[in-house]
Amino acid sequence: MTLLRSLGFATVVLIGALPSSFAAELSTRLSARNSLTAAALQAHVAVLADDTFEGREAGKRGGRAAAGYLVEKLKSFGLQGAGDSGGFLQEFHPERRNVLAQLPGSDPELRKEVIIICAHYDHVGYGNSRNSFGPFGYIHNGADDNASGVAGVLEAARVLSELKAPLKRTIMFAFWDAEESGLFGSKHWLARPTATLADVRFVVNLDMIGRLRNDQVEVYGSRTAAGARALLTGANVEERLTFDYKWEMREDSDHAPFFHKRIPVVMLHTGKHDDYHRPSDDVEKLNYDGILKVSRVVLETLIAVADADELPRFRLESVNEAVSERRREAFELPYPTPPGRLGVSWHHVDDDGIHISHVQVGTPAFAAGLRHGERIAEWDGHELNSEEQFQRLVMQQAEPVNLTVVGRDGTSREVAVELQGSPVRIGVSWAEDDAEPGSVLVKRVVDNSPAQRAGLLTRDRIVQINGKSFRSVPEFEARLDEAQGKLTFTVDRDGVLETLELQLDTGA
Repeated sequence: MTLLRSLGFATVVLIGALPSSFAAELSTRLSARNSLTAAALQAHVAVLADDTFEGREAGKRGGRAAAGYLVEKLKSFGLQGAGDSGGFLQEFHPERRNVLAQLPGSDPELRKEVIIICAHYDHVGYGNSRNSFGPFGYIHNGADDNASGVAGVLEAARVLSELKAPLKRTIMFAFWDAEESGLFGSKHWLARPTATLADVRFVVNLDMIGRLRNDQVEVYGSRTAAGARALLTGANVEERLTFDYKWEMREDSDHAPFFHKRIPVVMLHTGKHDDYHRPSDDVEKLNYDGILKVSRVVLETLIAVADADELPRFRLESVNEAVSERRREAFELPYPTPPGRLGVSWHHVDDDGIHISHVQVGTPAFAAGLRHGERIAEWDGHELNSEEQFQRLVMQQAEPVNLTVVGRDGTSREVAVELQGSPVRIGVSWAEDDAEPGSVLVKRVVDNSPAQRAGLLTRDRIVQINGKSFRSVPEFEARLDEAQGKLTFTVDRDGVLETLELQLDTGA
């Protein structure tokens, strides 16, 4: 009995417990994922970023030669042409050409729906003052920009064409020309589409995926369809890349024209660097293992999208959200720290109790007469000798508490205090996000609460409770209310799924 993770989902599956047909399909797809190699990706980059292609400038002989290489590879994969008249090319003025292929879907109903994975294959040739940071007159090979993205799309095409269990929806593999001069290739296709535009349901764009550093990837467009972030995070289970999910949508790559046509998009990008649009963007500077990691996430994403029972439509709210990152920052801003239930700070704790350093005006402690320099020796008759013990008691207490307080002169007194607010059971506050149904965004974690001790952070997104998904916030809250003893949260932390175990406090 083999233990495997299913593609596209953070789910452990026992193959021996599944129907043989499903087990065979899952095994086939895992094999396909593993057939992606850094060596194969590097081989494509080495060709496309070679000096013989003269920087792949749109409309020039190097660009035409690059298109010829792409067509040759797509034909060798056994794919169908998706360009003009069923061929592999879509030509546009002047002497520019998109390269297009497709893998037809297998489902009689869903095959009409099209998923596009794309990358621009052109670059800036020898460079000039309009498109290069110099020096000019030298071949700009564009190894990262964008031979890296093209290699990822080519290998996805090869792997998906070899699947024994075909995908339900049609996949189009698009290589855009003239991106560097104004996104003209993708814009031309949208003006004269070779597929029914209304049937295009999702677009994945790869642009500069060759400089992965610290496993960090920028992801654009995840809010254009409800649940897109969960889809990408689910595809990242094995690679565990850190995703910076951007809200802003810039006009700097080929996903943008699709976004303006109200088609869900995502774009993956490993970031700019000092060699951007310079002759020094060459093959020896690429991180090929990084290209492999990103390509594997993309492959699993494509499979999950192509085989989903239903896909969400474009989320109109994303148009306003895409104006700038300030909207994201405002939404993810943590809630303010709530006032303390007791209202004291302390400078140290020892066997004599809690030594008070400050009492906040207007709090229960201030109203009860506690002051700086005093110490709390007992809580309802129990000695206090640790900070953690004291903090837990403050959080858990439901009824008024009797404190034994020792003054600065050494005399003690009994003080009754009614703590403000409700007892803290878990210590987390959250917000709903309609772009990510089935999750909540953590907006506050209470100090020394079970949530903080388990490692929960603001900006985490809770996606499961005790290993089970939830469909709504009321369902999430009901699960919290029912939890006893231990509680597990599965969280999406910057695109990586983590499981945190909380030990719930049961009393003093």
